[in-house]
Amino acid sequence: RSSDLMHRVPERPTREQWVEREREMERRERTRAEREWDRDKVREAAAPRSRSRSRERRRKERAKSKEKSEKKEKAEKAQEEPPAKLLDDLFRKTKAAPCIYWLPLTPDQVARKVEDRAERAKVREKRRKELEEEEHKRLKEREKEREVERAREPEREKRQEHNRDHGGRERERPRDTKRRSRSRSTPVRDRGGRR
Repeated sequence: RSSDLMHRVPERPTREQWVEREREMERRERTRAEREWDRDKVREAAAPRSRSRSRERRRKERAKSKEKSEKKEKAEKAQEEPPAKLLDDLFRKTKAAPCIYWLPLTPDQVARKVEDRAERAKVREKRRKELEEEEHKRLKEREKEREVERAREPEREKRQEHNRDHGGRERERPRDTKRRSRSRSTPVRDRGGRR
């Protein structure tokens, strides 16, 4: 076996093999994903353009200076403008979720509410008194009507007695001892009639 090992070409370590395989796979993927008319464009983009180092340096410096100036401007604006007030600062809020933001009433609003409430109570009391007076008037009118009826009652009784004595309207009718029902309790067929 030792002779076999010597005659063999020494193999690369497995890690390098894996890396090489991965690179190959990536190349294949790229070539598959490229359309025929895009191949030249992709190759051009992959190849770095030759620019002078000074140009690149200048471009990087410009970008850095712009970033710095923007940061300075933002810091100055932040110092000039007072911080924005949050809802929590402006309003009170409930502890339960979802939060409801609210403002307590000002003393003026409280005074106005108390005045409105007192005014509504006065109006209700006035209306209640008016209704009581109307009800009292109705009761008085009913009482007067009853008194008038009571005063007329003896006159009615006299007329009724007079009518009874002289055979007026209220004559006694002779009543039949046998009452007949007007409803037909037997069907028409049984009575021999038509249906």
